[in-house]
Formats: sequence, structure tokens, C-alpha cells
Amino acid sequence: MIDPKKVDFNQLPKKFCDGAIGAYGKDLFSLALTSGNNLDSFVTTPQIMKSIALWLNEQVQNYEKQFGLIDMTPPKVQSPIQMADLEKPSDDNK
Repeated sequence: MIDPKKVDFNQLPKKFCDGAIGAYGKDLFSLALTSGNNLDSFVTTPQIMKSIALWLNEQVQNYEKQFGLIDMTPPKVQSPIQMADLEKPSDDNK
């Protein structure tokens, strides 16, 4: 097992996580973290999942104490293809 006190986060390779999906059954939790079109999938016990959830919640609370509440309003992302971009029928096709 890795000693968390000896982990140098600056030396670890990183991926940008842009989402998570998962499922659970009586004995296991399945979790996949998304990064673009890639998935990294994990399976763990309910006890470990709860410890992860508690740790994550504590990190978010500490972040918000330092930087303020996280705005969860969905961003207004405009589609890269707009109706105005579609080719209009030309006068040549009349």
C-alpha cells in the first residue's frame, strides 16, 4: 500500500477529470472518471467508497471556506453549430 505521506503530487501524471459515472450493488461500487473520450474505471467496497465521499466532502468544504461557494450554475455553452451557420439555399437552385 502507498504511504500517502510520501506521495509527491507534483510528480504524478495528471488527467483533467470532466465527469464521473457509476453504479453500485450490495457489495461493490463501480465508478468511472471521464476525461474527454477516455474512462478510468474503478471498483471498490462500500466502506472505501464512503471514506472517499467523506474525504471529498471535506475537501470541498475547505475549498469553499477559503475561496467562497462553488457556483453550480450550468455554463451557458453555445453549440459550435448554429442555425445561422447552415448553408442557405442559393439563388442558383431556383
